[in-house]
Amino acid sequence: MKTKLWFAVAASFLSLTAFSQKKKQPEKQSGKQQEMAVYAEKRGSDYYLIRLEKDKNIPNVYLYSNGVTKRYKDYTDLKDIVMEFPGMMTSNNSTKEELISILKKDDHFYEITSQRKDPKNIEKTVVTVYEVMNGQKRIVEEYNDIYEVMASPYKEAIMIN
Repeated sequence: MKTKLWFAVAASFLSLTAFSQKKKQPEKQSGKQQEMAVYAEKRGSDYYLIRLEKDKNIPNVYLYSNGVTKRYKDYTDLKDIVMEFPGMMTSNNSTKEELISILKKDDHFYEITSQRKDPKNIEKTVVTVYEVMNGQKRIVEEYNDIYEVMASPYKEAIMIN
């Protein structure tokens, strides 16, 4: 059972790592590489953001609370992240809508979700941008694949400096 669980987690992140390496992104001036949003989870009014840095096997985990994003914890093992955020395991192969990132831009707050039409093909993913205002969500934009988001005004929700 543990072996199957570990292989499922490894396969999920290998597909995300392969995708992040496909698109060459310039590095930030300070030398810190860009990160790609891979998963997010909302607990109460806080968001936990899991972001994968290029050429790194273990994602960074951040907490967004009261308008501030800060490092949540430093993990040394992928298994520890999966234990704390078990939804991350099923999200990569799920066909239901999953929260992947958030964005605050020009006093507007957005939630970005993805939904795979085919769980085995990342290119068949619909990405939806919701504006969140006074506890209500409304669809702002919908993209037919993840690549369309990279050319949109919401790209910094997916590729983060």
